[in-house]
Amino acid sequence: MFNETRLSVDNTYSCASCHQPNRHFTDGLSKAIGVTGEQHSLNTPTLYNTGFNASLGWQDTGITELEQQHLVPLLNTHPIEMGYSNQQRNVIAADKQYQQAFEVAFPDQQISLENIVRALASYVRTIRPPTSAFDNYLFQDDSTALSKQAKAGLELFFSERLSCSHCHASLNFSGPIKHSLSQAPPVFHVTGVGGSIKPFRAPTLRAIRHTAPYMHNGSLATLTAVIDHYENTSVERVAVFKLSQQERSQLVAFLQSL
Repeated sequence: MFNETRLSVDNTYSCASCHQPNRHFTDGLSKAIGVTGEQHSLNTPTLYNTGFNASLGWQDTGITELEQQHLVPLLNTHPIEMGYSNQQRNVIAADKQYQQAFEVAFPDQQISLENIVRALASYVRTIRPPTSAFDNYLFQDDSTALSKQAKAGLELFFSERLSCSHCHASLNFSGPIKHSLSQAPPVFHVTGVGGSIKPFRAPTLRAIRHTAPYMHNGSLATLTAVIDHYENTSVERVAVFKLSQQERSQLVAFLQSL
């Protein structure tokens, strides 16, 4: 279903059109483009570890479950993302391969929008980032996995001086996550990007070297630009700091290790 273009109004768009696996489940664009060619207002985030997120989407819309989130791109009309309607459901329901697959997954139930999004959500919950240098350093106890620069950047990242980890925390290096032992409430904060005063969710930093451009509007092309922004922006929850050029390189090296 994730790669199924028949979920869109003109049979050309799928979930994978914006969340491209070969781009680490992003699209490489500053802002997403829907099936009609209209540009959206927000950047396409990676789907890595999305199943752990305490909230879904960039802003606080009250969506906390993937099944709810998948309805947004399917049904949105302002702007249209995929343009799903009952016509698309009927096409899927008439496909013999889908009939067999859905009968196995959802015995004695019809192929419905509810079950389509349940199937999509089940798949998205399996999407994990590739094993990184940081994973080998932390979980495999490989002291050589991180360079000296990256290790120095790790110290900066978790320091109170920069406070990066206050917003990008946990195994996901993101805002609050949820799992069987934790149900942390969602948190949104103002980043000041583009002069915006709206609060946004802190996204995962996992595989961040692969997921440019950055921020909710895709306006920052490099990790250095992101660091420059926070160094020169006074917003709540962001420490006031200045980095030397060496420290800037160290912090980037650590982020690239994730």
